[in-house]
Amino acid sequence: MSLTRSVSAKWLAHLVVMAVGFYLMPYVMKTIGEEGYGAWVFVNSIAGYSSLLYMGFGSTVCRFVADRRARQDWDGLNAVASGVFAVYFVAAGGVMAVSAGLALAAPALGDWGDVPVSDVRIAMILLGLNIAIGMLGSVYGGVLIATQRFDLYSAIEAIIAVARLVLTITFLQKQGALVVLGAIFLGVTILENAVTVWWARCEIPTLSIRRRHINRAVLKECFSFSLFTALRGMAVRVIHLTDVVVIGIILGKAAAVPYYVALRLVQMISTPLEKIGDVVLPKAGDMHARGERDGLEGLCAKAMGMGFLLSAAFLIGSVYFGEMFLTTWMGPDLEGSYLILIVLAAAQVIAQPLIILRQALTAIGDVKRPAYIDVAQAVANFVLSITFVKIWGIVGVAWGTFLPLVLIEGLVLFPYAMKALEFHPGHLLAKVILPQVPVLVALTAYCEAIRTLEPGPGWKNVALIAAGAGGVLAASMGWRMLRPRQEVALAG
Repeated sequence: MSLTRSVSAKWLAHLVVMAVGFYLMPYVMKTIGEEGYGAWVFVNSIAGYSSLLYMGFGSTVCRFVADRRARQDWDGLNAVASGVFAVYFVAAGGVMAVSAGLALAAPALGDWGDVPVSDVRIAMILLGLNIAIGMLGSVYGGVLIATQRFDLYSAIEAIIAVARLVLTITFLQKQGALVVLGAIFLGVTILENAVTVWWARCEIPTLSIRRRHINRAVLKECFSFSLFTALRGMAVRVIHLTDVVVIGIILGKAAAVPYYVALRLVQMISTPLEKIGDVVLPKAGDMHARGERDGLEGLCAKAMGMGFLLSAAFLIGSVYFGEMFLTTWMGPDLEGSYLILIVLAAAQVIAQPLIILRQALTAIGDVKRPAYIDVAQAVANFVLSITFVKIWGIVGVAWGTFLPLVLIEGLVLFPYAMKALEFHPGHLLAKVILPQVPVLVALTAYCEAIRTLEPGPGWKNVALIAAGAGGVLAASMGWRMLRPRQEVALAG
């Protein structure tokens, strides 16, 4: 699939996932209450740490399976898939052990309010089982991605999101809510992985994950690549999970809700932008293998420009209409969510373009130093979040995320990537930023004009404003693309 089609497929699926998430978050909170929802968010965040055991093998499966498939080395392909599956099988056992330990320690994790500790324990076990099954199934998901069938993978994501929506609306009630939510997550994960296994086998009929295919040499090769991608993945996960856990422990479970709402909104927008990097990875690897440095720089500049434009557009929209949107979406009682949204959205303007450079570095096999940079950022995030939460509350946690990201990624990762990829930083930044300026100026003017009308909360106003902003972006980008052609025509 082409870059445009691959990204479009991922975005379309994420649009479905995002729409479901937009509806479910306020629905779940209103159904089970803010205290129950805070407990669910906290349990989910703790369970999420188990995903650190993925150990970076997701990228390994994608890279090595794609390589073996291109060379039609089916035995080697099966050795990679079987070896990683074996590693994940052991890790899945570790996940269940950790989940059982957390379930036993649940009373020591703080006051759960009116949520029964027995429900908390069952939910932790169900979420642990959910992660364990997802871990094993992810091997087949990696195989499917390696075949570049982003359309199939995205379709599965969309179907699963709709299934989760239907099951939640059908079965969720306040009594036993955590258990019901945990069971729903587990059920859709089983369905998702069953479909993924079937499609992976359709795409590669020779795929066979068996103990007899495990090869020590292949496993050692996979481990050597995965070591630093795992370190990087662990650091990223720690950054994503730390904030809610810190707030939940220090300020209480309910205090995490306003922060989590803003964080989820940013994640819903940033996730489709990160998909650009997922598509860039295999293409960048191919260009690097062919020695196409200029082509690689052009690919990175195009993808980074797209990430910068859309993340900056989200920031502008958040500044002007974020408070109105949050009130429409979740109600008026989430104090602090708006400011947190602005801080986290501003961080994405730096983070999203640099995700492309991270993927380009991965594509050329440079994963060691970027992993160390990520670890430094995770440590700084943790320390600053704990420090700032005691001074400024939940907004301080947002600043504890913002400052390390901007300073470490902007002043350390970017210069390193420029040197490693042999890119000219001035030329690259000019290609990434300058073409987007007229578009962003037009969007800012539109938002300023709409704000003078003082639109109130409501989905109708949100939809109209978003449609208008989309039209301004499309028109501005179209004019930007058309202008060089007109200049060429006039010159001719």
